[in-house]
Amino acid sequence: MNFRVFFATIIIIFAVFSASAQEIKSVNIIGKVTGDTKGYQKIFYYSPSSAVAEAIIVDGTFNITLPFTDTFTQLFYAEYEMKINLGFRPFPLLIDGTGDILINLEISQGFIKSVITGPNTTVGFHSFLKQQNEITAKVSNEIERSLGRVWVPQNDPLYPKINLLRDSLSKVYMRDLLSSCISENKETFLGAYILNSAGRQLTITDLEELYGLLSPQIQKTSEGEKVAAYIRGVKGANSGSLVKNFVLNDQNGNPISFDSFRGKYVWMDFWASWCGPCKEAFPHMREIYTKYKDKNFEILGISTDSKIEPWLKILPQINNPWPQVWDSKNIMSEFAVTAFPTSFLIDPAGKIILKEVGFSQNGILQKKLAELFGK
Repeated sequence: MNFRVFFATIIIIFAVFSASAQEIKSVNIIGKVTGDTKGYQKIFYYSPSSAVAEAIIVDGTFNITLPFTDTFTQLFYAEYEMKINLGFRPFPLLIDGTGDILINLEISQGFIKSVITGPNTTVGFHSFLKQQNEITAKVSNEIERSLGRVWVPQNDPLYPKINLLRDSLSKVYMRDLLSSCISENKETFLGAYILNSAGRQLTITDLEELYGLLSPQIQKTSEGEKVAAYIRGVKGANSGSLVKNFVLNDQNGNPISFDSFRGKYVWMDFWASWCGPCKEAFPHMREIYTKYKDKNFEILGISTDSKIEPWLKILPQINNPWPQVWDSKNIMSEFAVTAFPTSFLIDPAGKIILKEVGFSQNGILQKKLAELFGK
């Protein structure tokens, strides 16, 4: 190879390398930590789609560089919390672009009370979380003043009163906070994100009103569409509502249409591979399935896992005999599912008979099956 050809080749390789390097986008998170860490120097971080990783506090600073392709939420907690407080509450950081985010963290106060500098979306969401945390504390204080205690066991006679008061106070205070936040951010992605993350604490009337404040463009974002789907789900998941047809794939990639179950009673079970109560319910569900499967009855398992791999991995272990599909289209939002397991009983005409959150061997769904098919 002559010198000119060699030199030209080197230039081309350098140009390709440079272009590739420019395409790799990242966000830099710089943490400044004050206070006595008591030797617990680790900061843990993860996202819904990644495993837990760790950074080390060195001379009061930790640095984390993350790849960026689209808006995501990164969760953090400190080793200090685990060891000193004997528990932690994951702190979410909303990231919608590249660049630097600075976190000033007083270790004993925790991430929620940190001071964040960076993109408007990240700072704005952190500000909202702080105010939401203040509301939680305010509600607890009012409950204690009114009823004397904040938390009691479920079998305590005070339990229903505490829950009722907490729910009513939270709805009032959260509506005021969300109304202010959405009004200020109705033209930004942050407005839709906040409404989707916290709006389900509101009544459906209030949620629909605040959703209407978002600009048409923001309503069309992924977060805006999730809010709209939830509103439709709450309105459409009532008893007597007709289930609109949907199509999801089974573990072999074959499409299964909900309309294919018309003419049967269907127990529609929304679950997830990580959900302990969901898996604990399966042995008893298999007994019910064996009992009623020849009586115009079917169960449809709908996995709500964010990724398909955990679902595919666990299917052979649980070995449920009924049809299984993966919710790749966020169908659960159309049914306003926010907890797992959540079950619906559908009649042969495709109308919802009832909805049950959680699982009990003597729950309303099983009592209804016994009423329909006999014990």
